[in-house]
Amino acid sequence: MSKAENVIAAQPRSEFGDNASRRLRKAGFIPAIIYSRGKESIAVTLKTEEWQVAYAKKASLYTICVDGKEIPAIVKEVQFNHLKNYVYHIDFMAVDMAEEIHAAVALHAFGDCYGASHGGVLEQEVHELPVTCRPDVLPDQIKVDVTNLKVGDVLTVADLVLPEGVKVRGLEAGEIVFHVVLPTADSVAEEGSAEPEAINEKKAEARAAEKAKK
Repeated sequence: MSKAENVIAAQPRSEFGDNASRRLRKAGFIPAIIYSRGKESIAVTLKTEEWQVAYAKKASLYTICVDGKEIPAIVKEVQFNHLKNYVYHIDFMAVDMAEEIHAAVALHAFGDCYGASHGGVLEQEVHELPVTCRPDVLPDQIKVDVTNLKVGDVLTVADLVLPEGVKVRGLEAGEIVFHVVLPTADSVAEEGSAEPEAINEKKAEARAAEKAKK
């Protein structure tokens, strides 16, 4: 469970715009903003290294320390530059620990799926579960045991075991989360094409090695 134990130090930010943001990132900081319902948003900066350590934990709730205040918040959006591989802005939403919030929690399968090991394919239809709960019981993730699923079996929203105080919102009880299906012709073709690609790759490596010897 999230207990606001993921603490991140932040500094108030006074400079804005693309040039200012580039200077911050070059100096090892990430521009961020903390939104709050009914209050002014707070512009801050985070140390890139500290954020990377905190985010790697995949926590749902963070405590942001700024100007001597501890602000419990959830991540609203992480803006990522995929071409240059860096985070360029983070949006947080401050929360009231006594009030329920809406959030999305990652779903992860665990266990050796029986159907998948007997000719079937385990497919996941819902990857993030929309929930309502108090911030102090917001789970970092929800693990789903798929061990006993056989070919043709389905696991729905109603089958999920949720922590106490956590409720699903916006999804029907019968909506499929995981199911085990027979492989399609397309999936079989994709598996069959993997071997020739591997052979071609080995041939290319062999040719490169021969050239290196000359």
